[in-house]
Amino acid sequence: MTQYNVDQALEKLKHYKITTHKESLRRWLRNGTLKGMAPTSRKEGWRINESDLWAFIQERVPEELVESTNATNVVKDNNDRESVRAEMWWEMVRKNMFEGSMDVKKMDIKACIEHNKHSKDFEAYVWEKINEHTWQAKPRILYLLDAFLFNGHRIKMDHSFEELEEQILFPLIEYLRRKRTNK
Repeated sequence: MTQYNVDQALEKLKHYKITTHKESLRRWLRNGTLKGMAPTSRKEGWRINESDLWAFIQERVPEELVESTNATNVVKDNNDRESVRAEMWWEMVRKNMFEGSMDVKKMDIKACIEHNKHSKDFEAYVWEKINEHTWQAKPRILYLLDAFLFNGHRIKMDHSFEELEEQILFPLIEYLRRKRTNK
């Protein structure tokens, strides 16, 4: 029976766009979401049976996207692929399986607004909307894979930026700009 270590399993999960973070994988192993054999020493690390890993992947990825030796249908059309990805994303969100969150800081919003040459009035509007969105003391945006959740909407990140904050804040500001002009 083939077994994977954490790094090998992570490569498979990256391929199917389930996660890109090793800590997410370890958390799933610790809480039993993904079956694995706990390490007996720090050096040894987790071991995951191939069958358990494939069962985990198949739970989270629609059948059409699994390119294993058993799969016969692969989605070829980009629109179909994006709709399948979005459906998978919402399924994971419903299970509360976010990769992480980003605390939104007013100074970061201000920098992004100034970069796009928007007004101070718009900056105040964006900050107000972000604060309406939060349910905690600090405004926080939850993200998963290539998108984030804001007021019940899935907004795709802009990967042309290096920093995670920019990948989230610039599309969020654009979303709020469009929403405000469509009123």
